[in-house]
Amino acid sequence: MRKLILGTFAGLVLVALSPSRRLGAQLPIPSFGIAGGVSQFDLSGAGTAPFGALRLDLPISALILEGSLGAFRTNEQFNAHRTYIVPEGQLQIQLFPMFIRPYVGVGGGWVREVSGPDPRRNEMTLSASAGIRAGLPILPFSIRAELRVRGIGSGFGGSAAEWTLGLSK
Repeated sequence: MRKLILGTFAGLVLVALSPSRRLGAQLPIPSFGIAGGVSQFDLSGAGTAPFGALRLDLPISALILEGSLGAFRTNEQFNAHRTYIVPEGQLQIQLFPMFIRPYVGVGGGWVREVSGPDPRRNEMTLSASAGIRAGLPILPFSIRAELRVRGIGSGFGGSAAEWTLGLSK
């Protein structure tokens, strides 16, 4: 499964970076964003925690290649506080590329525990997202609302759902 995900992303990057056959074609302009919200998690205990992410979107026609680095800090069983980072990539498709742009996406990455009691979790994650990007030509930024659900580890021994709002430029 990991090879399939990595192969898919590698192929998409090659397509994105390949020269265009059209004359005068422009390179896609990436957008940088920040998002914040709440994560509802089920790891070594269930609960909610603040969640934040930095995101880079690379548009390719109706598709968006997204790289993301998220983080959240949990209070799990036995009052164990853990901090996790979530580096991941997603392929998203915008359904209507207008001022309001709904999208759905799938992706994968890792969930890595960077602080807290042992054992240190470093597991694969698969995710799916649904959201809306909105922007007006007169504004220097766009806004975004998203729900991202993820399965964590082999057999999805853990899970999380992230509800976020964000700004992109």
